[in-house]
Amino acid sequence: MIEVSLLRARDVAALFDLWRHVSVREGASCELSVSEFESQVLLHGGEPRAVLAVDPKGWFVARSERKLLGFAHCTVGRLYGDDHETLRGVLRSVMLAPDASPAVIRVLLRAVERYFRTQKDIQSVVAFHPHTGYPVWADGRGAVMHHQWSLMEALGNAGFHLTERWLFFSKVFNALIPEHLPALPGVRLVWDDVGDTDVGMLAFSGQDVVARARFVILPRCNGDFRPDTASLFYLEVCAAYRRQGLGHWLFERGINRLVDRGVYRLLIDVSHQDTLFQSRLRRLGFYEQPQRGYTYIKKL
Repeated sequence: MIEVSLLRARDVAALFDLWRHVSVREGASCELSVSEFESQVLLHGGEPRAVLAVDPKGWFVARSERKLLGFAHCTVGRLYGDDHETLRGVLRSVMLAPDASPAVIRVLLRAVERYFRTQKDIQSVVAFHPHTGYPVWADGRGAVMHHQWSLMEALGNAGFHLTERWLFFSKVFNALIPEHLPALPGVRLVWDDVGDTDVGMLAFSGQDVVARARFVILPRCNGDFRPDTASLFYLEVCAAYRRQGLGHWLFERGINRLVDRGVYRLLIDVSHQDTLFQSRLRRLGFYEQPQRGYTYIKKL
């Protein structure tokens, strides 16, 4: 018989073991301690790409005969770009033991449903949005990956609807790259970095911000010997300044800033509908990774 309960303190070690098994299965090369797992997963608030509550009432574990078979992480909050009045339900992850049956997913999703029904002022739940991932998991992405068919089928049966498919691109930069300045007289660039974790830029025309970009440097883990890695947080250009090379310049300038700081690998997740950005990435030599990611929505 499969039982679901809230995560208890004595479950954390078993959950950490489950995390490690799933990480190996997903090809991750990140070793965490139990305390790092707690801070980077359970107590991680989604920043900077989301603002999410840390709510132990949304941590559900499934077990059978004392063996931990799965974990679901629910919370509420908002994504980057949402207005400050928005409050979403967020299903961040579902982790399953290698031998977990589809029944484990179903009982976890029933607990997820009960949790969100008790939350006030939310009208929908977003599940597995890339911006709600953990910084030490799947390169910071939260999407359901392409091979998790049992989970995707269970989400559909539980009333979730697929809303977005994500493509993942990456490239390693071994040196600075040429920068192409836009033909926009009077536009100036101001750096807007945040500590050691972000590289940000603002482009001004007079006193107005006409474009902005931000890259997030992902934390390194013990045993991870890959080049230091960053991901693109956002790249936004005001409508009147598009198609004039401004966004291209911010992107190139940001890459060189990252290289100067010792970051050589850049990851980008792109909606499958954004074909223009995909074409630009390919022209810049970015490699489309074989994985796909999926995001779901459920109305309450």
